Amino acid sequence: MIFGNEYKELLTAQDEARVMLSAGEKPRVRSLAHLRTFFGELKGSFTLIAEEKEIILFAFLQWIAIIVAYLAWTQVLDWIPDELWDEVRRSRDREDSAAFALINLVLLIWSAVVIVFVSYPISLLSGAMVAAHYLRYSRQQSTIGRCIAIANNNLWRTWIFSAIDAGITADAILDRLPKKRNKRTAADELLYYSGKIGTLGVLPALVSGKSYLEAAKDSITLLRDQPLRTVGIRMGYSLFCWVVGIAAYIGSICWYFAAGRGSRDGLNEVYNFYLLMTLPIFVAVGIVSVFIRPLYLIMISKLYTDIHPELPVHRPEDIRAKKGLFLLFLAIGCVLLGAIFFRDQIGLTALVESWAMEDIADYRDNFK
Repeated sequence: MIFGNEYKELLTAQDEARVMLSAGEKPRVRSLAHLRTFFGELKGSFTLIAEEKEIILFAFLQWIAIIVAYLAWTQVLDWIPDELWDEVRRSRDREDSAAFALINLVLLIWSAVVIVFVSYPISLLSGAMVAAHYLRYSRQQSTIGRCIAIANNNLWRTWIFSAIDAGITADAILDRLPKKRNKRTAADELLYYSGKIGTLGVLPALVSGKSYLEAAKDSITLLRDQPLRTVGIRMGYSLFCWVVGIAAYIGSICWYFAAGRGSRDGLNEVYNFYLLMTLPIFVAVGIVSVFIRPLYLIMISKLYTDIHPELPVHRPEDIRAKKGLFLLFLAIGCVLLGAIFFRDQIGLTALVESWAMEDIADYRDNFK
């Protein structure tokens, strides 16, 4: 598994958090106590953001990065022939156990590449927001350059963490979408939030220079020392994301019937649907990225420094640009752009279509 060692170290925090949450404070999204805790932390976050305007810039750039990644992800849907989607629809209606293994592999690989790609700017910009709090906490001047430099200093670790976290979040979102047979249980939710709460302090710890194992231990310390505050911050953030997500889901349905219903019988129906959803997703991601997530990141950074007040002094000579990571990010971006704009020339479209035909043939043979 990619990032397997890092994931195992983070799992230690998830396991400890699950045990602690099962015996203590429950991670309930709809909880007035958690909401009060979240609102109680807002003043400090608002104050810092009002004084350090660069945080708004970082949040806005995250918004743009996520939308660019979403548009890149939708392109793979355009390569898959409509015949495959017709068979997927029949499989769903019949409630059989068709796998469509080859196309699922294509979607998995493409999604993984897009997630790793977008996790670079997300980790850099999230780390920069954390760095803004660190600079203010240590009574140093906070500037765009210094925040980016501090975030860049431990970027490899935060990049991997953001990729793992984004993958887990995307999987949970897809699993929660309304479907005919929803098998998600309360145990699944507890495990998910155990991971989120157990790793709440990992990003601030990694930005400060800690290893994954140290960051996991520091994060669990937050839950052990201040369980109400730790759970409240995370669940308050989740509640606001839930509200935005539900509004976006309802808005997407209305937008689809208002603007896109007439194109249902055209070619590339699935691709056109997800492309049409760009607008409601753009609005929802903007609300979360610009107005909610910065507040949350400042909250967890302040919580971290309250429990772990000793931070390293980031001197200018200690901060070095990670050119290799930037070149890797550019290389992944070139792979994505090459696949999108030259898919026919390099034979990618033909390959995906041939795999789709193989999946269709297997489905028809197995479920006649």
